[in-house]
Amino acid sequence: MLFTRPAPTGVLRRIGSSKRARCCAFFLAAGIGIGAWASSLPLVSTRLAISKGELGFLLLGFALGAIVLMVTIGRFIDRLQSDKFSLAGCVVFGACILLVPLAPGVLTAALLILAAGAGFGTLDVSMNTEASHLERTSKRHLMSSFHGVFSVGALLGALLVGQLVSIGGGLNLCLGIAGSSVVLVAFGSRLIARKRSFEHRISSTKSNAMKKIQLSPEQLVLVIMFGAIAFLSMLAEGGVMDWTAIFLVTEHGASESVGAYAFATFSATMALGRFAGDWATRRIGHVNVIRIGGVVCAVSVSVIVVSSSISITMFALGLCGIGVANLVPAVFAAAGHLGGDSAGRAMSIATTMGYSGLLLGPALLGFVAQHSSLATSFGVIMGGFVLVAIVGFAVAKSMALHGLKLRHET
Repeated sequence: MLFTRPAPTGVLRRIGSSKRARCCAFFLAAGIGIGAWASSLPLVSTRLAISKGELGFLLLGFALGAIVLMVTIGRFIDRLQSDKFSLAGCVVFGACILLVPLAPGVLTAALLILAAGAGFGTLDVSMNTEASHLERTSKRHLMSSFHGVFSVGALLGALLVGQLVSIGGGLNLCLGIAGSSVVLVAFGSRLIARKRSFEHRISSTKSNAMKKIQLSPEQLVLVIMFGAIAFLSMLAEGGVMDWTAIFLVTEHGASESVGAYAFATFSATMALGRFAGDWATRRIGHVNVIRIGGVVCAVSVSVIVVSSSISITMFALGLCGIGVANLVPAVFAAAGHLGGDSAGRAMSIATTMGYSGLLLGPALLGFVAQHSSLATSFGVIMGGFVLVAIVGFAVAKSMALHGLKLRHET
């Protein structure tokens, strides 16, 4: 079984619940910031008077800042409390996106976006590490619900920008309110779960033990395959998140508020799908969730590319959100399960590959759009989802060959 379900009582239940609430606050703040940022990209492009390719360079700066911190911050989290890194990353992320509209030029904006990426990278690794600790100590599958909270935050951020733009608000107001909200939620999390030492000692002890255990060649190959799925899934997901609003505005002539609401549609259905993720994986398994999700997303994106109707595009975006919702949580859970006693190493490989796709994807797609078209970029996204399904079938075949199985609690 992947997880068992104990019955914690008394103080441990209260501490666990409060720690889960604090962790949810960080996922919520991260979602609000990313949702508002992605929805504001058309405004950022207009404000700085830059092309799609130049916007791609700025997004690459965000990715670079995030990846550098993701690679370096992990070595410190086991020795210090992850929530402190979450707080620091959250404050830096929120403050930097708040300041982007005030940048006097492109260079200053680029430096702020680089710092925002670094803050987000710190926040992302630390909050997912804390979520992983909570899973291990509670012995329950929680990752899908945490990512569901992130999607709710992204929805709120997108709706905020859409509403502000529809009443005439500019970039200053949109990112100002969004950045302030991220910082306030971060500091609000300090009021939750002040008792941290018990679970931290458990998680640190387990992490230190895992460092001494190596993955077998068969485990390593499968974990890398799941990491490839994470890379492709998150590259495509990031592309949809960051370029859908611009695609609708530039290719379909939609207003900027409609572009923001399109992102909100995608985020809303993705959130619903994630909150149903545990139920789905118990019934069809992680590998089937990945394969079915890849096919659904590929079909949805193809509809987005060929459709000339805003209503049909919105419907396809909603369907894509459902399909993509549990790809990454399923990959992370499967990789951790395959790792066994070396789950920490397996998770590290899968998450690094996955978030590289999420952070690099939008920038790479921007370069494709600059040299071809946004429709071509969305064709690349569709191809990514097709490869997700293909690698999903290859993973199932490889697991059968080595006699390995993934099972979830029933």
